[in-house]
Amino acid sequence: MKYRLLDLLRCPNCGGVLRLTSFRSEATSAVIPDFDAPRCEIHCARHDATPRQVDAQACRDCYRTEITEGKLACTCGETYPIVGGIPRMLPRELRDESLATYHREFLATHGEHFPSAQATFGGNAQKVATLHAFSYQWTTFTRNFEYFREIFLGFVRPFLEPKDFQGKVVLEVGCGSGRPASVAASFGAEVVGMDLSEAVQTAHSMTQHYPLMHVVQADAYAPPFRPGFDFVYSVGVLQHIPNPYEAVKRISSVVQPGHRFVIWVYGVREFWYQPIDWLRRLTVHMPFRMLHALSYVLAVVSEIFLLIPYRILSRLPVTRRLAERIPGRIYARFPFKENVLGWFDRLGAPVTCYFSKPDVQRLLSDAGFEDIRIVSRPDASASWVAEGIKQTSP
Repeated sequence: MKYRLLDLLRCPNCGGVLRLTSFRSEATSAVIPDFDAPRCEIHCARHDATPRQVDAQACRDCYRTEITEGKLACTCGETYPIVGGIPRMLPRELRDESLATYHREFLATHGEHFPSAQATFGGNAQKVATLHAFSYQWTTFTRNFEYFREIFLGFVRPFLEPKDFQGKVVLEVGCGSGRPASVAASFGAEVVGMDLSEAVQTAHSMTQHYPLMHVVQADAYAPPFRPGFDFVYSVGVLQHIPNPYEAVKRISSVVQPGHRFVIWVYGVREFWYQPIDWLRRLTVHMPFRMLHALSYVLAVVSEIFLLIPYRILSRLPVTRRLAERIPGRIYARFPFKENVLGWFDRLGAPVTCYFSKPDVQRLLSDAGFEDIRIVSRPDASASWVAEGIKQTSP
């Protein structure tokens, strides 16, 4: 975690300003781009000063300091650990589950600061299942193939292009293993990626290549930020949240008035998808390794019976229209591993929602967004890309 994040972070419980205690930090050799002015807007935590009192060189030097272990405390009594360079800003029950399951070594050293993590856990079952499922998924399928740039742009076009990221400060809700966030950072943005799962560890490993990329473990129902972003986006996440309407209302609180929120969500599935939903009733209860093996088998089957025929038929003018009706054809453009990941994602997510176009309209309008535009994503199963502008007044 870099000191810069403190200018954006707020307590997810009460919205209060956080106080940092560093247990361990390290200097990095990251190459930091030139700044015309300090990046922080409200307070420079490194120098305990207002940004106008700090010069740009000192700001660049600050980005080379990484706080690897520590805690963030709020006057409301909540305390959040920094583990592996990542602030863990989860609600208490999920925070305790994460620490007790994945970070016992940290607890053994600093457990006195987080006594509730030693207690019996009794949190929301769907949230816990989501935390564990996506923790496995995005710490297993980690390689960021070059082609993901194309996939990412397919999630956000026509509302965002590479030029829209240049020099901006943006938030990604649900960053997973960091693939979208790293692409956004490669476009020149300072990106904050947040995710519920332990995938944040994989995402954080990418910050060594993109020093203006930050990672926070947090819940979409309680985003721990002030509204200090140029825009917010979320791709492929809201459909896996038990109550996406409530989540978008909470996310709306960190979008500045007059600024935009861009999303990609599943549309209502075609008739051929019904057997997959039936299969999900079984697969969401499978051990992750078994589900991984099943996903591999199904990827082989779809490769043989869908993708190879698509590649052949799409090259022939007389059968091209028929080819465009083949399910899952988008995977024909990508390596086999992406197909395996696709199967794991659709079969393993504990919660999956499907949205009609009016549903997407309501999802954004109920959360205080206006000037809403919605388009169907081309060349993929039914899905929507949408943009809303945060109302400037209630």
